[in-house]
Amino acid sequence: MYLQKIEIHGFKSFAQKTTLEFPRPGKGCPLIRNDSKNGSSDQLTAGTCGIACIVGPNGSGKSNIVDAIRWVLGEQSLKSLRGKKSQDVIFSGSEKKSRLGMALVTLTINNEDGTMPLDYQEVLISRRIYRSGESEYRINKSKVRLQDVLLLIAKANFGQKSYSIVSQGSIDQIIMANPSDRKEYFDEAVGVKQFQLKRDQSINKLESAWNNLRQVDALLTEIKPRLNSLTRQVKRLERREKVENQLRAVQQQYYGWLWHELDRSIKKIKPELNQKETELKERNKALQEIQSKLRSLEKGDSRHKIFNDLQQRYQKILDQKNKLREEQLILQNKIELAKQRLTTKAIPLPLSDILSKLKEIDRLEEKILKDWQSSEPSKLAQTKEDFRELASLIKDLIKQLENPLVKERIKGEIDESLVKDLEAVGHDLPEIEKQLETARKEIENFNKQEEAKKGEFFALQRQITDQQNQYNQLSSATSELRVEMAKLETRNQDLEREIKEEVNDVKWLGSYKPEKINESEVHSEVIRLKHQLELIGGVDPEVVEEYRKVKERHDFLDGQAEDLRKSINSLEKVIDDLDDKIQVQFDTAFKNINREFGKFFKTLFGGGKAELILLKEEIKPEEPKKVVLDQDLSQIETAESQPSEPSILDTLTAAEEKPSLKRFLKKRTGKVITGIDITATPPGKKVSSINMLSGGERSLTSIALICAVISNNPSPFVILDEVDAALDEANSQRFSKILDELAHKTQFIVITHNRATMQQSNILYGVTMGDDGVSKLISLKMEEAQRIVRQ
Repeated sequence: MYLQKIEIHGFKSFAQKTTLEFPRPGKGCPLIRNDSKNGSSDQLTAGTCGIACIVGPNGSGKSNIVDAIRWVLGEQSLKSLRGKKSQDVIFSGSEKKSRLGMALVTLTINNEDGTMPLDYQEVLISRRIYRSGESEYRINKSKVRLQDVLLLIAKANFGQKSYSIVSQGSIDQIIMANPSDRKEYFDEAVGVKQFQLKRDQSINKLESAWNNLRQVDALLTEIKPRLNSLTRQVKRLERREKVENQLRAVQQQYYGWLWHELDRSIKKIKPELNQKETELKERNKALQEIQSKLRSLEKGDSRHKIFNDLQQRYQKILDQKNKLREEQLILQNKIELAKQRLTTKAIPLPLSDILSKLKEIDRLEEKILKDWQSSEPSKLAQTKEDFRELASLIKDLIKQLENPLVKERIKGEIDESLVKDLEAVGHDLPEIEKQLETARKEIENFNKQEEAKKGEFFALQRQITDQQNQYNQLSSATSELRVEMAKLETRNQDLEREIKEEVNDVKWLGSYKPEKINESEVHSEVIRLKHQLELIGGVDPEVVEEYRKVKERHDFLDGQAEDLRKSINSLEKVIDDLDDKIQVQFDTAFKNINREFGKFFKTLFGGGKAELILLKEEIKPEEPKKVVLDQDLSQIETAESQPSEPSILDTLTAAEEKPSLKRFLKKRTGKVITGIDITATPPGKKVSSINMLSGGERSLTSIALICAVISNNPSPFVILDEVDAALDEANSQRFSKILDELAHKTQFIVITHNRATMQQSNILYGVTMGDDGVSKLISLKMEEAQRIVRQ
């Protein structure tokens, strides 16, 4: 993997789009060599590829290329970018060139070897900023976060804070830095930065997990009392439901038996009652028919009509009789006078007897008339006898009147008119007798009919009496059954109402199959269970829903707490594993760097000795000391241009400020590396302190250290910004040889004024600036230089 090209547009002095292409590191590239005799640079030889030099006068903008690379790799420090605000990196304009509204830098990285964990042969990392302050990062044109860029370049073993970018001002900082800052530099140099980033992320997650666990525990502590109370209530409700179920079962057994026994009694009586009521209806119907016949006999029209006709006929006879009576009275008077005369003359005639009979006839007529008018059946027979007696008297009277002696005597005594009248009466009497006889016969017929009807009437009365007695007996028996049925139905209704009140349902009764029970014992069990329910007391049914919700919430939080504990344990294991991996890799790399540092120190100084020394501090389990988490503090600075952009390091603080991490660190006892010290002794000197070295010696020592780091863990590319400015020609030659050696595996981009360094390069870029304030680029490849030399 290497830096294939960089595109700069609008960044600082590069107003126009500018592209720099860089060679692949390796061997077999043409190099410009000084002629050993005359010092001319007309000799071309094969050398190591991968070294590009950028040259130009001071102020031309060549260091802006370094700033552009640093910026696109995520630099947030405005001080490192030599600005005051984020918009300062955008071309600000000049008298001949207006300012731009945007700056864009894109790195094209060749990833054919797959060093970057992306499935692309070319990886484009770009950063864009607008004057509004809006900024964005992209990887292969996909928008990403700063965190993603930092993690990617850390995995690829380069970055804007590592030894990949070394400026003239910062070369001495490595040597002169304090041990802890120097330890930070070495963390990236030995290739453990990506693991540290993962560890830092894990620590962040661990802290978040601890915080979340505390919150969950607090919520559980808050919920637990209420849950306990609800649990007790629910258990009491469950006990109550259990007793209620037992009570319901016993009540069903008890009431089921009572209901079925009652139903059996009702079913037994009902058919009998229905039969009785049917018979009662039939008896009542027969009784009504007999009563109807009786009423028909009592109120028949034919009987009344006959009676009226007889009465009318009798009235006519009576009228005739009255007329005759009037005549009779007259005759009686006359006869009385004649009687007196006859008496006085002592004529022995039966006149008094005749008169006596006439009186008897009058009496009988009056009696018959009264009896007939009364029309009472009981007197009809007597009337018949009276008619017979009357007829007999009339016959006797007629016989006496027909006696010749009597006739003669009467004729002698009575004048002619009286005789005529008597003759007329004698003439009418047979007709009256005939009419009376006819009436008598009709009366006899009527009496016979009445007797028959009377017999039928009495028979019907007897039937009515018999039927009424039977009806009354049947009605009494039916009434008793009705009363008994009403009692059973009332008891059934009361029982069903009681069942509804006690069991809340009666539908089950139809399908329930009862078993014979001891009513007293089962009823006692019902009372006992009811009393047990009273002791348990009432429970609000809504408490179940509240319990369900609270229990569900508690179980969810408890599950969350368990997940968080597992996550904490997992994170602690991950951190332990990462720490172990960091420690192993750091120890191995540190030994190699230390060895290479001594070797390059001897090469640059022509002898001497240099060594790296680890500074360690003991951590006691009871009092963990403040240990700064391995990080570059500058990475958590919030840039003005990125006010809302998150950083993976912006929450990391000292361990003593994180109580949860304190507990975690208490388990991590032993010696902890707190810094790295450097001792250097140039040849011919006894000093070993860095502070005692001259400026040139410090630069050479820094170069030796940087080269040792690159040798141990080759970065894909390294940018050196005038690090050889303080070197003389001899040291420059030694430095260029070291670059040539390291360029087998690492690409170098060197900003330099040193001829020896330029001779070692494969491509030269010249940077100039015109009066418009815009940096321009001129490139010269070694192939072109070879062609020029041949010409």
